Amino acid sequence: MSETVILGESGRIVLPAALRREFGLKPGDRLTLTKDAGAIRILSRKMALESIRADILKQRGSLAGILDEFMAERREEAERE
Repeated sequence: MSETVILGESGRIVLPAALRREFGLKPGDRLTLTKDAGAIRILSRKMALESIRADILKQRGSLAGILDEFMAERREEAERE
């Protein structure tokens, strides 16, 4: 799906209703804008989390043990301080 929007004053854009419905976006939702290969991506929090999860799975193959590793790193940092 491709939509054309107009950049308004103060850099505002309005996401077309069809896209808002398709992605379940509602007024007040926080969106993340990222630069990706010379393009702008707009992600909802859910989309951003799914993207992060996919990157982790790509690197590690699994999410198993990631929280334990994170907590161990934080404990080591706390001990050094």
